[in-house]
Amino acid sequence: MVGGRRTPRRGQSSPRCLGVISGFLLKLIRESAGLTQARLAEHLDVDVATIQGWESSRRPLTSLQASELVRLRSQLLQCGAEPIALGGLDDAIHADLITWPFTGGIPAQLLPLHRPVTRRGPVPTQPSLDERERTRFFDHLLVTADANPRNEGALLRRQAIYLLGFDRRSSTADWMHAEQRRAFRNAGRADDVTSWVAVRSSAVALATCGDSDPLRTFVHQSLATDQQEQANLNYWAYWVGEIDTVQVDDGFMGRIDPRTWSGVRLLGHLLARLHPGSGHADLNVHTVWSLLLAHPSLLIDHPALRSEAFGKVD
Repeated sequence: MVGGRRTPRRGQSSPRCLGVISGFLLKLIRESAGLTQARLAEHLDVDVATIQGWESSRRPLTSLQASELVRLRSQLLQCGAEPIALGGLDDAIHADLITWPFTGGIPAQLLPLHRPVTRRGPVPTQPSLDERERTRFFDHLLVTADANPRNEGALLRRQAIYLLGFDRRSSTADWMHAEQRRAFRNAGRADDVTSWVAVRSSAVALATCGDSDPLRTFVHQSLATDQQEQANLNYWAYWVGEIDTVQVDDGFMGRIDPRTWSGVRLLGHLLARLHPGSGHADLNVHTVWSLLLAHPSLLIDHPALRSEAFGKVD
């Protein structure tokens, strides 16, 4: 106990760490609806300090009862908040939201809320974690990755590995390289999707860390068959929402014909990330090529995407 407050044990998240992203998101939603803190407090019949506590993460939204969260969302919706953004409050483990403090990139579903607001003095443009909170967060991810086997816990393990790519500590980079070697050793046949995606995940995470060589090797060696190309496209498609049905295992990557989804959203996603200096450039360029082979009329049918693609080439 410190100053009458419980000190988190090693491995536990502090209250502020738990609420920093949802609090910042609540602030954006409130401002997008044209509400002041006082006005929202009036609608909810709470004091302004409560709203301030939620938004600053001193009082994490994660500590609210379900009925209170329902009431909060209902009031915000009635006041004109964006429904898609309100859905983000429930999506607490969505990778784009979790990585927001580390990348500075605004999640796509929140772009409609990003409107300039005049204030006095400097204001934060993204949620932030201090060094202690970042260390605790990444330490927990390492424990999660190690604790989940490569079969029944494969999805959770991959999510943890993806997020570990944003950890800049050398010890984590060493762990990631060891994970990459393990993934290559465990990779089985060309049609073994689970082994293949483990190699992909560790290579992508290492590229995020700044080492793109494993990802280049993956592109050249592990995207060599039609099955692997299909798995890569379906992996991306599920990630960006082209495949909108919940998948409970990795098998869908080999089962679904990429021609059954449109490719429009995925192409837009990839074109926005075709930066020569990006550590993921090789994979992104290769996936654009593969996507256009699967959907040869994509650029013909969508002039805006065609113009953007030609602009990237130029």
